[in-house]
Amino acid sequence: MRITVDEQRQAAMKLRVLGMHCANCAVTIEKALRRVRGVKRASVNFATGEAVVELDPSAASLGEIVRAVRDAGYDVYREEAVLIVENLSTPSDELTVENRLSRIPGVVEARALHAAKKVIVAYNPLAVTVDEIREQLESMGYRVARVAAEETGLEDIEQRIAEREVAELKRLVLLTLPPSIALGLLMYLGRPLLGLPKHVVDLAGLLVATFVLAVGGRRFFAGAARSLRNLSAGMDTLVVLGSGAAYVLSIAAMLGLLESETYFEAPAFIVSFILLGRLIEAKMKLRTGEAVRKLLELQPPVARLVRNGTEEGVPLSRVRVGDLVAVKLGERIPVDGVVEEGHGYVDESMVTGEPVPVEKKPGSPVIAGTLLTTGYLRVRVTRVGRDTVLAQIVKLVRQAQAGKPPIQRLVDRVAGVFAWLVMGIAVATFTYWYLVEGLPLGKALVFLASVLLIACPCALGLASPLAVVAGLGHAARRGVVIRNVECVEKAAKLTMVVFDKTGTLTVGRPEVVEVKAYGLPEDQLLALAAAAEKRSEHPIARSIVEAASRAGAEPPELESFTPIPGQGVVAVVSGRTVAVGNEKLMKGFEVDTSRAEKDAERLRELGATIVYVAVDGQLAGILAVADKPRPHAREVIETLRRMGLRVAMLTGDNRTTAHAVARQLGIDHVIAEASPEDKADEIRRLQRSGEVVAMVGDGVNDAASLAQADVGIAMGRGTDIAKEAGDIVLVRDDLRGVITAIRAARGIYRLIKLNLLWAFLYNATLIPIAAGALYSSHGVMLRPEAAAAAMALSSISVTLNTLILSKRIIR
Repeated sequence: MRITVDEQRQAAMKLRVLGMHCANCAVTIEKALRRVRGVKRASVNFATGEAVVELDPSAASLGEIVRAVRDAGYDVYREEAVLIVENLSTPSDELTVENRLSRIPGVVEARALHAAKKVIVAYNPLAVTVDEIREQLESMGYRVARVAAEETGLEDIEQRIAEREVAELKRLVLLTLPPSIALGLLMYLGRPLLGLPKHVVDLAGLLVATFVLAVGGRRFFAGAARSLRNLSAGMDTLVVLGSGAAYVLSIAAMLGLLESETYFEAPAFIVSFILLGRLIEAKMKLRTGEAVRKLLELQPPVARLVRNGTEEGVPLSRVRVGDLVAVKLGERIPVDGVVEEGHGYVDESMVTGEPVPVEKKPGSPVIAGTLLTTGYLRVRVTRVGRDTVLAQIVKLVRQAQAGKPPIQRLVDRVAGVFAWLVMGIAVATFTYWYLVEGLPLGKALVFLASVLLIACPCALGLASPLAVVAGLGHAARRGVVIRNVECVEKAAKLTMVVFDKTGTLTVGRPEVVEVKAYGLPEDQLLALAAAAEKRSEHPIARSIVEAASRAGAEPPELESFTPIPGQGVVAVVSGRTVAVGNEKLMKGFEVDTSRAEKDAERLRELGATIVYVAVDGQLAGILAVADKPRPHAREVIETLRRMGLRVAMLTGDNRTTAHAVARQLGIDHVIAEASPEDKADEIRRLQRSGEVVAMVGDGVNDAASLAQADVGIAMGRGTDIAKEAGDIVLVRDDLRGVITAIRAARGIYRLIKLNLLWAFLYNATLIPIAAGALYSSHGVMLRPEAAAAAMALSSISVTLNTLILSKRIIR
């Protein structure tokens, strides 16, 4: 693995952050990371526990990033690998190895010990693998005999962290909840039923509350201290102040320092309830990412490798590109590849969302994770492991899940000041009831504690990230990969969808349907045109080469080739200059096309694209190329209109041809004869006129216009999805995916707004009640433990709402 200077300059690092408890934690870490010299951008997602950092490796190292996170009071998940290096012999070797490995993006620290023949590397498994570290050592000439580390994937990391967190919370709940319940029963029933003296009940309350705060409350006190150190405030701060106020008030009342009831059960219940709430929330949050985890689980761990005619089951890690693997009926395909032998039908719904099994025969591509429902296949491997389409989908979805829609940035700013605002309201509440209304100090402190405890910044912080995590996962399982989470908000406000023609509205496999030669035999015209076009990747170019092959016209020798984007090609063929392209190309070379005017117009009205062929500056003929509209194209356009969207076609083709295709599909707005640069300008013009534009293209020729559009939607080809342009990539080559994509994006945004609405309504309604809004009129006074239970329920409700609604609205 070689690291270039360009790659270093553009390094983007993903980290798994440990110890976050609320949205304010994410804001605090972001601020700490942005203060590191060399960090260009930092984004921390509370729901996923991930941080994405863009940095200049020449100015900042991963070690500095980790130190910044630790200094803020949190930690970064990392692993350690021990590599046994046979020829690590001198202190000079140690220095060389440590310096080189430390420069690898993703390596936190490297230590080489020549006496033990050992290299110990602490690394971020989300940024670099043990194999890549090993390759770097071997490229330096060192022999790695053994690696004492297990390769870990993102899902394993998530599982470990989640299981550790759930186990710790479960332990704390079991330690704190039973004594809290027992104390509650004693406080409410002990004295009236058993006649226990007040000082006995108070002493028991003091012991239990102290135990619960010391054992279960330690994490909250640590979080509050961390916030204080960072001059911020979050949920832990509110919990500590609320439970601390109730605890101190109770001790003061017990010692007779003020007249008040004792509330020892309150701090005990506060800590226990919040721990229980976090345990339930942790278990439920795991389920929000199930859609993506289930995608990865589709890839079987074992492949049936074919060697010398025999089949052998081997771990997938041993399969290499070029190997032949066998797949039997009912098995999942373990790799991306091309069918070499056999015939069958494959269910690709788990990757593409297409419910109908797809026929596979020799030459057909297959995707890892899909299911062979009938038949038997032997597949030549083209991609394995993290290079497969399935792995690319998961990687892109993971990257998008770590991002933040614009609305979340606003919420983060609110969350950053929310706790301070609540503390201000709590102080004002105490002042009002104690100084203005003249309530006893104990009651005024109860109001203060209840306000602190009922406010929930976590519900605000979870509202958007959870919706994004769940929504993007469900969309991916329907064949829609949303790469840029910012487009979700824009997709909800779309007013127009613009389609490219060739390969998007049409099937992208044009055929030469008519040849008109002027002064040359038709076969010679086809041969010259095919010779000029044979190096081009454009669908029309391929159709000309195929037409020449079918006609038996052998293309002569090609001497030079110059593509002209949006116009065609110019080539030197057997000493003759051949120009093949559209009317704009002919005008540029001052070729007179008047002779072909009538033929061209007749063919265009039938929907054909006209390709002119000029030889040595003279028109030699025209080729009529026709491309069929895609299945469901008209249905998709009509559906978009019913969704309230305007539809347009944007193409480089001639106006007559473009309008003929548009008439077939029911499109009124047509922009024709546009070069790739013109297409981007047209999108820009539409945006200036007030349209919010989605551009749908093939992801290669339309890169500029896809990038310019508010939402770029790239039609997938089942190949290298990671290289496709666009904010959204459709895995299956089906126009109906455009409808799915827009509905999915709108659904995610709707879910974000629903969650935020609930979180805001919760805080706006219950904070006043906790402050005593109903006390004067109805005598309603919210006890601190009830406030704590309500706070825990608010986060649980946002998580539950996401789980229930995400499957219904992402469809």
